[in-house]
Amino acid sequence: MDYRILGPLELRAAGRSVALGGERQQKLLALLLLNTGAVVSFDRLIDELWEDPPQTARRQVCNAAAAVRRVVAQSGGRLVTSTHGYRLDLVDARLDADVFRSQLSDAEVVASQGKTAQAVALLQSALDLWRGQVLSGLCSASIDAAAEGLGEQRLQAVERLAELRLELGEVTSLLGHLMGQVAEHPLRESLRATLMRALTTAGRRGDALTVFEEGRRVLAEELGTDPGPVLRQLHAELLRPEPEPVPTPRRSRLPLDIPDFTGRESEVDRLVEAIGTRGPAIVTIEGMGGIGKTALAVHVAHRLEDRFPDGRCYVDLRGFTAGTSPMTADAALESLLRQIGVPPEQIPVDLGARHDLWLAEMSQRRVLLVLDNAVDANQVRPLLPGAAGSVVLIASRCHLMALEGAVPVSLDVLPSDDAVALFSRIAGQDRAAAEPDAVADVVALCGGLPLAIRIAASRFRRRPWTVAYLADQLRDRQRRARAFTANELSVAGVLALSYHHLDADRQELFRLLSVVPGGDFDAHAAAALTGTDAFDAQDVLEELVECNLLMQRTSDRYCLHDLVRDCARDLADAAHPPDELDTARHRLFDYYLHLADVRGRRSMPGRRGFEPDLTYLPESLPASASEEDDIRQVRAEYKNMVAVADYASANGWHVHAWQLPCLLMPYLTRVGLRSGVLELSRNALRAAQALNDQRGVSMALTNIAFALREAGRNGEVLEFLDQAIAISRELGDLPAAVGGLRDLGAAQVQAGMLDDAATSFTEAVTLARSIGDQRAEVNSTIDLGLVDCNLGRYDAASARFRDALAMHQLDGYVGGEVVVLINIGWLAQLRGRDAEAVVALERAVRLSREIGMSRGEGISLAWLGVTYRRLGRIDDAVEVGREALESARRMDLREPEGDALNGLAETYLAAGRLVEAEAMLWAAEELGLAGALPMVRARAHEGLAHAAVLRGDEEWARTHWERAVELYPAGAVDAENPRAHLADTGVQCMRCVCGTREPAVLHQVATAG
Repeated sequence: MDYRILGPLELRAAGRSVALGGERQQKLLALLLLNTGAVVSFDRLIDELWEDPPQTARRQVCNAAAAVRRVVAQSGGRLVTSTHGYRLDLVDARLDADVFRSQLSDAEVVASQGKTAQAVALLQSALDLWRGQVLSGLCSASIDAAAEGLGEQRLQAVERLAELRLELGEVTSLLGHLMGQVAEHPLRESLRATLMRALTTAGRRGDALTVFEEGRRVLAEELGTDPGPVLRQLHAELLRPEPEPVPTPRRSRLPLDIPDFTGRESEVDRLVEAIGTRGPAIVTIEGMGGIGKTALAVHVAHRLEDRFPDGRCYVDLRGFTAGTSPMTADAALESLLRQIGVPPEQIPVDLGARHDLWLAEMSQRRVLLVLDNAVDANQVRPLLPGAAGSVVLIASRCHLMALEGAVPVSLDVLPSDDAVALFSRIAGQDRAAAEPDAVADVVALCGGLPLAIRIAASRFRRRPWTVAYLADQLRDRQRRARAFTANELSVAGVLALSYHHLDADRQELFRLLSVVPGGDFDAHAAAALTGTDAFDAQDVLEELVECNLLMQRTSDRYCLHDLVRDCARDLADAAHPPDELDTARHRLFDYYLHLADVRGRRSMPGRRGFEPDLTYLPESLPASASEEDDIRQVRAEYKNMVAVADYASANGWHVHAWQLPCLLMPYLTRVGLRSGVLELSRNALRAAQALNDQRGVSMALTNIAFALREAGRNGEVLEFLDQAIAISRELGDLPAAVGGLRDLGAAQVQAGMLDDAATSFTEAVTLARSIGDQRAEVNSTIDLGLVDCNLGRYDAASARFRDALAMHQLDGYVGGEVVVLINIGWLAQLRGRDAEAVVALERAVRLSREIGMSRGEGISLAWLGVTYRRLGRIDDAVEVGREALESARRMDLREPEGDALNGLAETYLAAGRLVEAEAMLWAAEELGLAGALPMVRARAHEGLAHAAVLRGDEEWARTHWERAVELYPAGAVDAENPRAHLADTGVQCMRCVCGTREPAVLHQVATAG
């Protein structure tokens, strides 16, 4: 999502422009964008939107804000109403002006580091964001000021870009651009000065003087002033006689010297001696991969750079970079010519001409040239300068014996003392000094190879090991045979060499790991790929970790780096026909289906079940001794399962594409995960339809309805559920019909349709009883109890909850117990029995945390905070209220977030913190409006009414109470609170009582199972 103000106001989503409404809505959005993250007050908005505001200005601002909210809610933004105005937060979107400023800042950072070309690219990218005048077509005091300020930043960027391009020697292509800018801004002396410098650099002194004279005339005619000191100084310099040409110092293009470079004193001395003062000197640094050739060449180059005032150049010739061809001579020459300052437009296309220009440019220069990762002498020969004064350092894995006149310096492994010093610097001096003998063992086991030492030391530093433990790991020859034989600039080459050192079965698993769609895996998933035992797979995975082909996130989970995955995929494609890879995928996908099915039976027994269609039954699953273990395992794998479902959907694996999401849905519901559920469910529906599997179609429709309900799209929910229930009845799948009826009732409760919900839940109870599904009957009974509470039928609700609790405790279903405890606590509040409510809700919080039931934890905390406030425990109420709000927002659950906002706001009102309370209540109203949650909105208006009373504004309080009565559904006892206040503003109700035991009414909806 991109918000654009650097030109006409525009919002683009998925590459398309979004309609923004009329001029007033556009101007309001523009003002909010200019103050992103800050509240813009109603008074300021009125002043900006009208010269002569009408009496209805505030209402019109609210109407315009509502229109803007609808736009930004779908476009990565969030419009928040506060007591004083509106604030726009860009959550999943970006503003082009922010990107512009960020790139300007980044450009200055890299320019200060000597990375001029990178700074030029950043500045050009920033300027490319501009499409015209800021917010053209819209005007107000703030918009005009912003346009002027951003316009000034743009001109400064234009000037800075010109300066840097001039520094890079891009004179010819720069002149036309600068002349156009000066013509457009004739009074801007800094631009004129840059143009004069460019003309002077191009040898056009006369034209530079003419530009100065034109500037003098324009300034006199327009402003009546003379040129400033910068222009006058340039003019004076142009009038002086031209000095003798002096070679222009060039910036160094060398990579940074390695901060922990260690040892190699004798090699450094030999290189310095070989270079001496004669020229041209050609020195080759040769050795095996990982021996430190590049590090040594760069280190020596930095040490000698003062001897080469005309430049220090560096080129990676990519001679041993897997997946990339060695750099051609013409590409290398182009890079070198640019590095010494030849403008791109002056570099010939023809290789011969390019080589001639290189020799000509180098004939009068002293340049230090580092050619890294050379493949052979033929690649290097065209790049040699050919004249005295320059020095070439060449790093290669090969002996470049055919390179005439080159002085070879061969590298061996590090001596023991240097190896110990390198390990200690990387691993940490204190930890290494504590075990000197073990450090000596480690560097010896690494064979003194610098890259091996670096990998071992880095791995040690990240883990809580002793050095002796590391040494023990390296003593096993099989584990020690790892890929410590490639330099740091050729990671793919290291990986390939590591792979070829593995045994055949290790190689096979490494290849097959590339077909895992998810981000990580354990030994059981790896065993499914090859159809082997999990213990054997664990041994192979550990060896791959030791070879640095795998990373280990936790003690039992592994992952492939992206580059490693690419390497493994290439190897798999070369070694296996497509049907073999599909067979491995099928085994893995069936493993995830089986795991989701088995682990869901105990931890999520309320789900509609089915037997998944498995071709390959896995040999084993991870051990599980409890419901907590089940949930923990699904949590560890659910992202991988979603990735499998996505792959299956995209590649026509229809069975997995519908069955895996449907098996996962109860888990996603339980822990409150909403992101991507709608798309996942729609993919499942398409897959089931492709198979003409009506059972799958019904389940997918139910899941789509759930996702829509969570998104507040209740208008669409009922239609999908009606279809799902009809299909289930037609198939004779009565358990699925029961589940659909319960979902339908939950949607009706959320929409305030209490009588309809009671009908749906009653039918679910009857149907569940008819098929002997006691659990479904109990859960549907809990649902009926919720409706009873909302309608004031407390005795009936109490009986339902008491029986359900006994049932869940008897069979050990902790998740069901949590749901019942929440509602027992709520019912106790309704009856004024706050001590009982605290006991039930505190137990619900504790059990939710034990089994990882995030949704239950959040709802429990919200109502526990309400109970603490009713008892006068304000500090406790604030603490748990904040936890509840954080929990709901972390899970992105709208109704629990609304309840948490309202509950915490009521506590703040009790504490006299009106400003904070009102901000939360308006946020709850906005959330309820966006999510079609009328009871959340009604409760928010009750709170706003209480706040108005505390401010002494009884008329405004009555308005809010009346609005609350309108929003509550017919028959809801919650409406009695505002009605009581409308009859007598001095009475106390559930929302304002603090430290008493007066009965009151709350609203809560929680579903079982």
